[in-house]
Amino acid sequence: MKHSPFFLTGAPKSGTTWLGKLLDAHPQISCRGEACMHHFGLQLVQAGKNYNELLDRRRRVVTDANDFPSMQWADMMTLMRTFMELRFLSIADPAKSALKFLGEKDPEHALHLGTLNKLFPEAKVLHIIRDGRGVFISAWHHNVRTKEENIGSLGFDGFLDLTAKEWADRVRRARAASGELGDRYFEVRYEDLVAAPATWMDRVLMFLGATAEATAVSACIEAASFEKLSQGRKTGEEDKASFFRKGDPDDWRAHLTPAQVARFKDLSGGLSEELGYSA
Repeated sequence: MKHSPFFLTGAPKSGTTWLGKLLDAHPQISCRGEACMHHFGLQLVQAGKNYNELLDRRRRVVTDANDFPSMQWADMMTLMRTFMELRFLSIADPAKSALKFLGEKDPEHALHLGTLNKLFPEAKVLHIIRDGRGVFISAWHHNVRTKEENIGSLGFDGFLDLTAKEWADRVRRARAASGELGDRYFEVRYEDLVAAPATWMDRVLMFLGATAEATAVSACIEAASFEKLSQGRKTGEEDKASFFRKGDPDDWRAHLTPAQVARFKDLSGGLSEELGYSA
C-alpha cells in the first residue's frame, strides 16, 4: 500500500470513536470509522465454501471435463487483503496533500488481531482501554437511546453482568495479541486522554510515525473536543439523545451501587484491579 495502515480498537464505548476523530483531524491521517470488515470476511468465507462445493458437484457430474482445483485458504486471505486495501483507499482524503496513514477503527478488531496481523503484518494497532464501569454506563445509555432489542429483557443488572464479561474478554484478547505484535501495538487509557489530551495525542502520533508538532496536536484536540462533537455542550452536561452523551469518565459513580461495583469486578475476573481501576 502507498499509505501506512493502522487499526484502532477497544471494547465498545471505550472511546474508539473519539480517538478516531482526533486522528482524522490530523493532516497526515485519514481515520473514518468502521468498515465492518469482519462481517464481509465471514460472508467471504461462506462464499468460498459454497464455491468449493459447487466445484465438487461439477467434478462428480462431469468428471472428465472439470478439473479446476478447490480454492485454498491462502486464496481467501489474498481476497480479504485486497478487499481491505480497497476499503482503506476509499478513505484516503485527496484534500490532505501530506497524507501518510490510513486507519480503520472497530471494536471487533480486538477479537481478531491475530488474523489482522497475518493479513497486514506491516500495520500498527492502537488499543484504547477504559474503566469497564464507565464502559457499562455509557453502553447502557447508548442502547436505551437506540432502543437495542435485548436491553429490555436484560434489564440494568443483566446488562451489567453481560458487559462485565464482554469487556474483560475483549480487553484481555487484545492485550494477549501484543506479544505477537511487539512494537506495533500501543495502549492508551481513555481517562488519560481526557485528562491530558495533548500529552497522549503526542505519544499516539509518535507511535504511528506522524508529526507531533504542537500546532498539529492542538488542531486535532480542537476539532474533536467534546464541546464541538456535542454541538456546544461542555463536559458533564448531559444529552441522553446524543451519541456523545456526557463525556465524564467518572459518570458511573452516580449510577452504580457498591454491590453492583463489586459484582462488576467479580464478573470481570479481576481485570479492573489488574488495570488499576480499583477505586
